Amino acid sequence: LGGVSMQYLFKGSQSQERLDWLFAMCKIKSADIKAAASDHLVKGMSKSHAALLNNVPAPNLTRALKTLNTYAELVEKIKAHDAQHSQYYALRAGL
Repeated sequence: LGGVSMQYLFKGSQSQERLDWLFAMCKIKSADIKAAASDHLVKGMSKSHAALLNNVPAPNLTRALKTLNTYAELVEKIKAHDAQHSQYYALRAGL
């Protein structure tokens, strides 16, 4: 899961449900970090304000957002793969 990746997550760009699914995939467990990430990605708060409001050091929030972005990238790659191969899978399944 390394290398240079695109930015998939932006301020205010996520639903809480989608963010919860990303949390379920990664190892972020801290309730404060999750709340700060939600304030930034769902509610559209700036990173610095979200960190401050949730008593989270800004570098910790930045690290968590990078982790979440890595998983969001994987989700997008899976979606693109499935879209490319859906016709093949349908033919193979006899649909």
